[in-house]
Amino acid sequence: MITFQQNTASRYQQVQFDTADRGRILLMMFDGALRFLTQAEAGLREDRLDQFATSLARAQAVVAELLHTLDHKAGGQVAVDLERLYRFMLDHLVEANLRKSAVHVSQVRGVLSIISDAFHEIVARAPEPMRALDAA
Repeated sequence: MITFQQNTASRYQQVQFDTADRGRILLMMFDGALRFLTQAEAGLREDRLDQFATSLARAQAVVAELLHTLDHKAGGQVAVDLERLYRFMLDHLVEANLRKSAVHVSQVRGVLSIISDAFHEIVARAPEPMRALDAA
């Protein structure tokens, strides 16, 4: 059962997402995917396969969304390179699921952390995050 507090927090997060610019949305997506990957690793360590599967599926959904929102026309080679990385991550997460492999999850988390850190830096330095991220 969803409590009033959970419902309020959920609505607040949705408003934040709905009103954020593209740069902030990307940062939220990276942060969410990294959080889900950490939860998946914890699920494996604690032998909670339900938590592992749910968290892994959520991380896969975020990475898939990142892949499908790439703008190849505006992004050029950066978009091509990101597409390769996102596809690698998705393939690796499928393998993680098949093998119940924390190593695969950790490798994806490492690659995604590097990309996330770069985007965090870009957004922090850019006066208008949208303009700085048009290449993504």
